[in-house]
Amino acid sequence: MPEQSLLTDEVRALIGSETPAGTVQVTPRGWRHAVEVYTGRVPAETPAPGESVSGYAIAALETENGGTSRIPDLMPNSLLIANQWEFERPLRMGETLTASSRIVDITERFGGRFGYSIDFRTESVYRDATGAVVARGGITMTQYNAADVRSEEGAG
Repeated sequence: MPEQSLLTDEVRALIGSETPAGTVQVTPRGWRHAVEVYTGRVPAETPAPGESVSGYAIAALETENGGTSRIPDLMPNSLLIANQWEFERPLRMGETLTASSRIVDITERFGGRFGYSIDFRTESVYRDATGAVVARGGITMTQYNAADVRSEEGAG
């Protein structure tokens, strides 16, 4: 465990910071990969352009959008501990969306499975060409030091 909190004023100042809007696209490759990761199955067919796709495609958009790229590396290990998706309508194969993301919250935790850790919660918003919100994605990442956890497990 660090001798003092890593949640400094500089780190807290990141809360609310937003990435500039950029574009992302629902692609066959991204959709297929997301479906494979989240369901463990390889899709037999790819939806046609303009056809609705399963919501798993948002995972590919979050990667493409860099939704966690503003998170500083404060500790050597990180782990995705939660993701949450909300849809106003289905995503469509081939559509291009405008995406922005922001850091919503940063908290620190003392103890637990990962020992001292810092959690970062981000939110991404995806808009269509008219500016209407199509979907929102939330990611919570935890950062921790695995070496500290191993030394605590060996103690006692």
